[in-house]
Amino acid sequence: MAADREMIRNRILRSVDEQKAGLIDTLQKLIQAPSITGAEGPCAAVCADLLQELGLEVDQWDVDPDVLRAHPAANPSSFPYPGRPNVVGRYKGANPAKGRSLILNGHIDVVTAEPVAQWTHDPWGGEVVDNKLFGRGAVDMKGGVATMIVALRCVLAAGLRPLGDVLIECVIEEEEGVGNGTLASLLRGYTADACIVTEGTDMAVQPSMRGAIRWKITVEGKSSHGVEKWLGVDGIEKGFAVWQSLRYFQDAMSLLYSHPFYSGYPISIPVTPDAIHAGAWRGMVAPDCTIEGYLETLPGQDTYFWEDKFRAYLHSVASTDPWLRDHLPRLEVLERYEAYAEAENDPFVTLMQEVTQQVTGTTTPLSGMNGGCDAYVRHVYGHTPTVIFGPTGANAHGADEYVDIDDLVAATKVIALTLADWCGVE
Repeated sequence: MAADREMIRNRILRSVDEQKAGLIDTLQKLIQAPSITGAEGPCAAVCADLLQELGLEVDQWDVDPDVLRAHPAANPSSFPYPGRPNVVGRYKGANPAKGRSLILNGHIDVVTAEPVAQWTHDPWGGEVVDNKLFGRGAVDMKGGVATMIVALRCVLAAGLRPLGDVLIECVIEEEEGVGNGTLASLLRGYTADACIVTEGTDMAVQPSMRGAIRWKITVEGKSSHGVEKWLGVDGIEKGFAVWQSLRYFQDAMSLLYSHPFYSGYPISIPVTPDAIHAGAWRGMVAPDCTIEGYLETLPGQDTYFWEDKFRAYLHSVASTDPWLRDHLPRLEVLERYEAYAEAENDPFVTLMQEVTQQVTGTTTPLSGMNGGCDAYVRHVYGHTPTVIFGPTGANAHGADEYVDIDDLVAATKVIALTLADWCGVE
């Protein structure tokens, strides 16, 4: 039996090596189909063609916002859904009774490439230089999408047929409305015994991710003419006091809460204001101030726990100021996604760790993804063991984003070998 497994492993590894040029070409096709969130249609069409070439049953559908909104995991979206479909390809297992099923999940939407003037490579070109492939989405996360498509291609090219079903999900709307595309796929009935979300992780096996709430704090002031400012209450000044206090909340919570998957990060509970708006007119004392940002959470408490904790803290800050005491800062949650962590000894986690070590020759401790992605939908709401894993790259959301080609190949090997071992092959 061990000899058979070694033979299968060698056939798959050889197949991936032979498909290296095809892997690069696949990623270039994906990058050359721009798909900024809200305009994913052209890239979805490329994905559908690639999955049809593999002989999969391909399902394309526009997300139904009414179905989404009925679910607690749905997040707000700024864009209409027609013309930007989810795409799912199903390989029907040769003997599902003897194999286990697997979902390979990746989002095809990307952020803007602006300011393009800061790029030294065409953001939509897929140019290869010094063993790096450049382009918007190269590592976040069209590189991962390419690895999951080509991993199945290589298993089939090696003359192997998975026993369990393999589902390849190319979903929309992760960069805004985190999780909506994957949630729509779950609600359409697509489930499996395990899932890999192929976000770029620098080849780390990450069976966990942070949760978060996107928040908006409104701090009330009182307007007056600037020459009679003593008649007003400056919303900017009061807002600044609240803004300053957020650092203390971050530091206190980071002392009180921790998780072993996140011990390598210097801040356990990041609180990041990223937008401030104030001022209604020139020469007017600002009537209010709004601050927006993210509160990033750890596995162990849900986002409603953190919303309550955050609101209570803001009220305690207000209690020290006579004006704010009577005009409490108002907290709104604009978006939320949940943290999760698989057990370290979960069979699927163990398998991925073993396979990654075989391919890379190094042992890397399990860690958690230091941010959010669609993985929580599969774990929290799909009740599916879910691991985040993908190639190394850099400059996601920035100029000259790239993915390392050697790691692109290595990640494809890990996914292909995991697929064969988990699903079984004949």
